[in-house]
Amino acid sequence: MRLHTVASADTAPPRPAVWRIRSWPVWGAFLVAVVLLLKLRWLDGQFDVGGMNRWKWLVNAGAALLAVCWTIPLGRRLRAAALAGIDAFLSLLMLADLVYFRNFRDFITVPVLMQAGQAADVEDSILSLLRPGDLALVADLPIALALAVRSIRLAGPHPASTPAKRLRERLLRSGLAALLAVSGWLLIAVPVQEQKEGWARGLFGGEWWNVPIYNVTGLLGFHGYDVYRFAREHGSGGSLSETELAEVRGWFAERETLRRASESAPLFGAFRGANVFVVQAEAFQTFVLGLTVGGREVTPSLNRLIETSLYFPNFYHQTAAGRTSDADFAANCSLHPAPSGSVFVRYADRSFDCLPALLGAEGYDATVHHAYEASFWNRTNMYRGMGYEAFFSLLDFEMDEPLGWSLGDKSFFRQTVERLKERDRQPFYAMTVTLTSHHPYKLPAGLQKLETGSLEGTILGDYLQAAHYVDEAVGELVELLKREGLWDNTIFVFFGDHDNSVTDWSLYERLFNRPLNELEREMLLKKVPLLIHLPGDAHAGVIGKAGGQTDIAPTLLHLLGIPAGGLHWAGVSLLTDEAKPVVFRNGAFTDGKVFYLPSPDGAAENGNCYLLPEGTETGAAACRPGAEEALRELAASDRFIRHDLKSRM
Repeated sequence: MRLHTVASADTAPPRPAVWRIRSWPVWGAFLVAVVLLLKLRWLDGQFDVGGMNRWKWLVNAGAALLAVCWTIPLGRRLRAAALAGIDAFLSLLMLADLVYFRNFRDFITVPVLMQAGQAADVEDSILSLLRPGDLALVADLPIALALAVRSIRLAGPHPASTPAKRLRERLLRSGLAALLAVSGWLLIAVPVQEQKEGWARGLFGGEWWNVPIYNVTGLLGFHGYDVYRFAREHGSGGSLSETELAEVRGWFAERETLRRASESAPLFGAFRGANVFVVQAEAFQTFVLGLTVGGREVTPSLNRLIETSLYFPNFYHQTAAGRTSDADFAANCSLHPAPSGSVFVRYADRSFDCLPALLGAEGYDATVHHAYEASFWNRTNMYRGMGYEAFFSLLDFEMDEPLGWSLGDKSFFRQTVERLKERDRQPFYAMTVTLTSHHPYKLPAGLQKLETGSLEGTILGDYLQAAHYVDEAVGELVELLKREGLWDNTIFVFFGDHDNSVTDWSLYERLFNRPLNELEREMLLKKVPLLIHLPGDAHAGVIGKAGGQTDIAPTLLHLLGIPAGGLHWAGVSLLTDEAKPVVFRNGAFTDGKVFYLPSPDGAAENGNCYLLPEGTETGAAACRPGAEEALRELAASDRFIRHDLKSRM
């Protein structure tokens, strides 16, 4: 008697217990799509720029389907690897966007990625922007990777599989992928089109801020559009029409008229031939001036200098993602920063009307000094195009006061003045860019001289310590210029480049001992100091006119008596009654009478309009003409830069 039987060839062996893991790439596509959608939902709450409305839900769902649908027809091994890769790549992209947004209130774009090589230099700043809750974006990655690896190892055709069954399975998977692709496309296209015909009319044709674009397209859709936009701008499809060129010419002609009118003002040419020494102070904001902490002034040197200088309390930075490089560009070339990325990086090959070249043509020795890597922000190439005769960077300085990112500002200023004396060429234009007060603002204990009380150990407390150090450095610089006999024939300019990226409002409210409303918060971040000391302490006083960094170059030419009428600039002299709004990259503006904040959807009628100086909110209609003019100014500047229009004006 046989004790066993032989299995029939028609009888399939039982499936292994791991069949569910082997099937991961099939149902995994849907799971990854759901996980991505949930992450996008959480991320939208972190951005807090308009809410997860029904349109954004649909668009994000469509983007998630498009992200995974193409993996379904692939073989099991390739599908498993692709899904794990998609989950990892998009999760890390979301995390990068979140960190970037916390610092810049903007999203990562292709031009920003072109600057990714600088990330290692700002590692401490990046780490300080991470929060424990951010792990929600990457917590699933180890699980996804483990499932993918397990599935790849177990993948292979089932013993009972036949060519016909495999073909049928492939056709079914391809059909499902096509269905999901069409569904995903419709989930994106219908909501986007609906909004384009409503509040977002002209969204993809104008110079819109990235946040309204995100509110229409969602995060993944935004990145897809950004890639398309970048390709269009750098391909044959980005040419400027004659109508658009005429609009740019018309706008610059209007601004030229304002500058020509200032040439008859009293101070025009009052300091012809004077040296110019400019300090662009890293992350230096107006609120620290006159501030007392723990019974001690934060900025005693600057407080004294203001008393003998022209001081502009209503001066604002106009920077965007390019931060320090944006301030440098606006101050020297009087144009707005790019809507994404940095002009220094993206458009260093363009032609501009910049102070170094203009003053060089007048016999000035134009030099720029910055104790950091020459390649950072593409400075070497950009400074050459701006017309500087010499750029002194990290390797040109003795590292005798290592501090923060590089060299301490005290040594930096001392060595810069020594170099000017060695060159022995006057008149000179010396542009200096400081570093010590850079995020995250940590100074050695021996240099922390303020008693910051409850702010000790916080980033705002550290910032106040750094600002105090910079103030000491400026005080020593002024005394050195006096000892070297340079002060009495030098126009000395001090201005802040951008805000400090500290947006924990509870810290400011602790500092000022009161709550801050939306307008106060915005103005606190936007206001940076500008003071101009003239030889002989001449014309000292406070000028309340609203101004921005694009006005610095016209103001200096005004004092030096150099006509600026024919230049392609956005700014005007701050020393005349000629009025214009101060325009910010996101479409906000102020003219000293009102302050306009655009809404996340970008529609002028939905923005917030405040009356100044009282700060009371009024109807958006009061700001609508100014909001439209702000967009016109940004469009003119952007087109001039992007299409290299100087030779065509």
